[in-house]
Amino acid sequence: MSLTFATEDGWIVSHLNYMNNIYKNIADGSALCSLEFNSEFFDINTKYLRQNQIRNVDSCSSSSSSSSSSSFSFTRNIENNGKTSNKKDSKIRKRKLDLTKELSHADSEQMKYIQRSLAKLLSTAKERGHFTDDARADNNKAARLVSQRFYTESFRQQVENLYGCNKSERAVISATRNERYVFPERCSFYCYDVRQIANKMEMANQFDFILLDPPWWNKSIRRKKNKCAGASYTMMYNEELAKIPIAKLLSSNGIVAVWCTNAPSHLRSISDEMFPAWGVSYRAKWYWVKVTSSGETVCDFNPPPGKQPYELLLLGSVSSNTSIDIPNGKLLVSVPSAVHSHKPPLTEVIKSYLPRDPNCLEIFARYLLPGWTSWGLEVLKFQHLSLYSIVHETTSEVETNSNT
Repeated sequence: MSLTFATEDGWIVSHLNYMNNIYKNIADGSALCSLEFNSEFFDINTKYLRQNQIRNVDSCSSSSSSSSSSSFSFTRNIENNGKTSNKKDSKIRKRKLDLTKELSHADSEQMKYIQRSLAKLLSTAKERGHFTDDARADNNKAARLVSQRFYTESFRQQVENLYGCNKSERAVISATRNERYVFPERCSFYCYDVRQIANKMEMANQFDFILLDPPWWNKSIRRKKNKCAGASYTMMYNEELAKIPIAKLLSSNGIVAVWCTNAPSHLRSISDEMFPAWGVSYRAKWYWVKVTSSGETVCDFNPPPGKQPYELLLLGSVSSNTSIDIPNGKLLVSVPSAVHSHKPPLTEVIKSYLPRDPNCLEIFARYLLPGWTSWGLEVLKFQHLSLYSIVHETTSEVETNSNT
């Protein structure tokens, strides 16, 4: 449903295709219908630009070239009684230089590996008809507009302190707290703070796969929160994340996967704090590479620690189980959603490493998945019916077993 192409280097994943496929022939009262997710969220046809660059391009300003180059420059001017503090600037530059030297080699090798693997994968994919030049390159105008509306509309407010499930073999549309949502088949969800997980969920080592997309503490999200509360989420310190009782939830043959930014502090926290606290050993690192509809990376590869067009997925398994063989260095390539942290589904890429009909849990989930348990304050974020269009509807007697 989500995999459109696969090679030994990795997979091309269509998040949009997946969402449309899981909502075919769903129950809406006594009627059957099919839904399609708003495709504008994935209308990424141009490399990402900064806001001042977007204004320049949108207005077709003749000075866009000079503005563009200057927008990437960054000058620091620290005033001290009307004079620039060269000493403080020098210390800042030295700290950055020391950090860059420490990270540059390993990160540069990682970046080169991703570039080589991506070039191979995309070359083969394009030969098979995947990705074509997009004549509509418009600086992602539709995606930017729809994401702005998404953040500002009232129903985006967090739904807290709610448990729900759909036990039927069919997705259903149902009302929850005066709003209509769509719920995939055989799903359950907990809209609670993760600190309550031990009180709300059975601790019985019942899950074969646990996926986490932590709200990492970082300056970028703090800035977004200052500008628009809806565009950010409640961040957690790494020490708090390590306290999540994964060891009591994960089966003896289970796998854990953690989405991670490229920040070295977060990577170290996973390997040195979280995995040991959870009784988990590191097995592999995969890379989610974000591309436009024409297959171009959403931003350039930059010298570390600059912004990159990829994020990391770290995988581990119970330390006592050494039989699990997860390949290292796989690429997941997809056109990303315009909404922050709307990650692509892993259902199909991970199933080869799990038992048949696995019991899966996502923590810090932002949308629901068929057959999964989802936990987090934003589990219904992409379930609201207004994000979908009804493309087919018939009247039929439908039996459902939903409880929300």
